[in-house]
Order: sequence, then structure tokens, then C-alpha cells
Amino acid sequence: MKSRAPWGYDVRVFGLFDRLGIGNGKRREAKARKLELAGDLDGAAALYVDAERPDEAARVLLLRADAEADPERRMVICAQAARVGEGTEVGSEARRRKARLSFDLVRSTAGGAMHGELSRVGAELEEVGEWQTAAEAYALAGDQEAEIRVLKEAGDIDRLEERLREGTEKARKERDREHLLRNLRDMDAIAERRRALAAAEAWLERADDEQVELEVDRIRSRLLAGPDLTLEVWGVRQRFVLGSELTIGRAHADIVVPSSAISRQHLRLYREDGVVMVEDIGTRNGTMLAGAKITGGLPIGEGLSLDLAGRVPCRIEPLSLRRAGGGSPESKRRGGVDTAVLLEIGGASYVCPLGPLVVGEWRITDAHDGDTRFVVLRTPKGGQPPIMGSYRLAHEIELCLGDELHEERGGDVVLGVPRDGQAMAPAPLRSHPGGGW
Repeated sequence: MKSRAPWGYDVRVFGLFDRLGIGNGKRREAKARKLELAGDLDGAAALYVDAERPDEAARVLLLRADAEADPERRMVICAQAARVGEGTEVGSEARRRKARLSFDLVRSTAGGAMHGELSRVGAELEEVGEWQTAAEAYALAGDQEAEIRVLKEAGDIDRLEERLREGTEKARKERDREHLLRNLRDMDAIAERRRALAAAEAWLERADDEQVELEVDRIRSRLLAGPDLTLEVWGVRQRFVLGSELTIGRAHADIVVPSSAISRQHLRLYREDGVVMVEDIGTRNGTMLAGAKITGGLPIGEGLSLDLAGRVPCRIEPLSLRRAGGGSPESKRRGGVDTAVLLEIGGASYVCPLGPLVVGEWRITDAHDGDTRFVVLRTPKGGQPPIMGSYRLAHEIELCLGDELHEERGGDVVLGVPRDGQAMAPAPLRSHPGGGW
């Protein structure tokens, strides 16, 4: 059985010197040449070493490497040739070949250690004077400092200038990117989410960027989309439905009731000349009031109890929302009342302002911007915008899950958006002691 050398291929180097018993260097060298001509490169290399001709041994090993199909084994043979021919010109060439092969192998291999391996190979290439390839290895490793150093050593002025320009441009883009990411987080912190999304999307139109995409996803996943939403006003959690008019039905409606008895859009709720009206939207099974089908618009008056399709009970009644937003003297002076509608259907309770939801000085509405839907809080001119955290916000902001808005720093939370975004069981609204609703 043939012995295998520790450097990776079948040779008779180890132990061959003792077995041949050749007398002097000249005879050994001559025997080595015969073995080389006969194609026994392993044996020839061993005899050249024994004849004290390391340059010839290294040369033959390089021939052996050229004949090897496996690049990893070829690299190992080149490493052996470099060791055997150390101090000779052929040994130096073997080191260069080994370094280039190492670079080709590492470059073609994916993995977590790739950059570290590329830096190691770059150093090896640099050591043997392979400046251009070393620069390429350092570039792939992301080590711009080392890349520029070897380009200087190589005297490659054109490529050096190009890399310096690229480095300057890359540094500028990275600064711009970090500035954008800071701005996105800052705009989110002050509830200006539309501005943040517009800035991020403008950046993404120019280049893909996973971190910017993550910031966009983080904001979008928390945006209130309306019209159905849950808010806490003065600590009272309630489900609201925004819009100047609303539809109720089993699908494609503002308030969805999962009942096959009712139509996709069954009932419409709206204002007409300041009066809250309800209307059946021409449905097959109709809407009953005291057993009779309603036709046309019907004022809700002090309240109505309806049956949709004769099977789904629905209660609609007026509800007062106080504009006063807190317990301060200024809040009490603001006064005023807006009438909304309390709608109870399908085991859930909804507050329907049929216009902006008024909380103190603030007005909350449903809005669209292209395909994106927002819940917008506006503060009329002359009013005090809300405070969130340590920031006084703008007069128009977009609400997100987790927002907590105050009238004044250190004051109670006037308006909160629960993080779970889910409504609790129906509960009657109550007035806040300080004049809230």
C-alpha cells in the first residue's frame, strides 16, 4: 500500500531516500532526471532533494501541481514546492502560485469566515509581491486601508485614485444613510410618519437597503389604518369608526358583521343637514323597525333599535363628545359639545363621530396618501398640539400603536393608542372629571 504524504498526494518522498541507497549527488541527480523523463515526478522530486538540488525538486513539484486537477490538492503541492525550494527562484514562484490558488479557492467559497480568509490570503499575496491580486483580496474583504496600501506598493496610481474616489463616495453615501436612519427614527418619535415614509421610499428608489426597509416596515406595522380603531381617551378604551358616513355589512363595509343573513353593504349611517340618518341600502332582506321594513333615510332621533334582515339586532343612539380635553382651567373654558353616534351590533360597541373625532382641541380623521391609509390628528390654528414623550408635536401627525399624547408635560395621558389595537368588551362612555368625554 502506497504511503500518503501529509501534504496531500501519493509520493515516495518519506523513506525513499533510505531505500534507494544511491552513492553521490551526481548519480542521484541523473537518476532523478531519468525518473522525471519517465513521468515519475514524485520519485524525481525526492531524488532531487537527496541530491541537494532543491530548485530542481521544487520545479518538478510544480510540474506535478500543473498535472493535478483538484485545485485544493494543487495548492497543497505548491506549498510543498515552496518549502522544498525555499530560498530559490523556483521556491518563490511556488509561493506565488500557492497564494494565487488560495485566493481563487477562498473567493469561490461562501461562508461566515470568508472575509477573514480573504484578509489572510491578501496578506499572503502581499508577502510574495502579488500586489494587484492582494488588492483584490483586500477589496473583497472590505479592508480598504490594506487595499490602498498595496496599491501604493504596486505603484498603480490610476487604480489607487479610482479607489480613493470610490472610498470618498462610499463614505459620503454611508454618512447620508446614517443621517437618513437617524431622521427616520426622529420623525417617528415626533409622529411625522408620512414624512418618514416618503424620505425612506425616495432613498429606496435609488438603492436597495435592508436597514431602511426594516425602518419602513417598523413604521408601517404600527400605523393606524382606520376606519375601525381602538383608542383610550382619558383612560377609557373604546372602539371608534371614523368617516363622515359609514356602511355596515358582512363584507367591504366600514363595520363588518359576520352574518350571512345581511348584505355585503346593508346599512348606511350619515348626516343630513346636521341630523344623523340611517338608511337601508336597497337590501334583499331589508332592515326592520318594530317589525316594519324601513325605506329611505330615517332620523335616529333619541335612538333606534333595528333588525338587519330580521336576524341581526342593531341599536343606534346619539352620544355627546365633549371638546374639553382636560382638567385645567383652560380646558374647561374651551367647552362645547359634538354629537356622535353609539352603535351596538354583533356583540360590539362602536363610537361613530360621523366627522372628525374631537378630543379637546384635537381633531382625528381618516386619511389616504396613495395606497397608504393613515389616521391623522390635526390641531386647528391657534390650538396647542399634543406632547408625546418630551416633544411638542406638529399640528398634523399620524397615529401609531403605542402613542401616548398629553396636553402638557407631565400631565395625564389624554389620548392613547393601545399596542394590541384590540377593543375591549363594550363599555359605556363616561365623562372625565376634568371635562373630558
